[in-house]
Amino acid sequence: MKNHFKGKYYKFISEDGFSFAIILSNSNDGNQIQLITKKDSYIVNDIEQVKTDLDSFFEFNIDQDNLVLKGKLFLGKLNPLKKKVMGPFSYIPFMECKHNIYSMYHEVKGEVEYNGIKHEFNNGIGYIEGDKGVNFPKKYIWYNSLTKDSTLTLAIASIPFGLFSFTGVLCFIKSENKEYYFCTWNRVRINKIDKYYLELKKGKYILKIELPEVKGHNLNAPVKGNMNRFIKENLAISSSYILAYKNEVILEAKDPFSSCEWMWS
Repeated sequence: MKNHFKGKYYKFISEDGFSFAIILSNSNDGNQIQLITKKDSYIVNDIEQVKTDLDSFFEFNIDQDNLVLKGKLFLGKLNPLKKKVMGPFSYIPFMECKHNIYSMYHEVKGEVEYNGIKHEFNNGIGYIEGDKGVNFPKKYIWYNSLTKDSTLTLAIASIPFGLFSFTGVLCFIKSENKEYYFCTWNRVRINKIDKYYLELKKGKYILKIELPEVKGHNLNAPVKGNMNRFIKENLAISSSYILAYKNEVILEAKDPFSSCEWMWS
């Protein structure tokens, strides 16, 4: 559709700690592939250098001036959330941006070579999400922590809604067979947003997230369906979070490869 975009974000972490993400998008500017690592971000000049069926494998044969990525990765069984990510907001038309999560966690196997260094993914892990709409929110925070024990993904954004706007929250934790939802649609409350600390409360649950300063690399993002806005993402930062119920810690995680876009100020 004219002035609209859609995109999917695939994150990969190898057993030796190498992480990268591929972003496949379609917009007024046509099809585009972006790639981000801890060291840099890139636009893939020739999208034919990436082969995929989206759900089970990626084959890379990228060779351009500042980027060489070659190899093949296989995705294991995807693990989406049991409930709709946006809850009742999924049914509201004309929203600026709609979000979805296709897999909170899955296994990744294979091997890639990035700028001359080989990385094994025989015990790798991955994550997939997507967006569609007109714009990314003008002001937002996005965060993802992916480990073998638990996955947390969060989005806090200023949402225009008619003549008004509100701060929307989508936050999900998946650990083993348990899922925790901290969302606007189930009455989450933001206790604190402080550079770089987040605290959410829902009922007797408290979630605390600590981040270092988020700098990151440039990525293209949509404005009225055109990929002409620059946002910044850091793909591999150390972070930690604590989930407590009635002041008792029920989940605690430290992640050296978490990802964040802090476009809040």
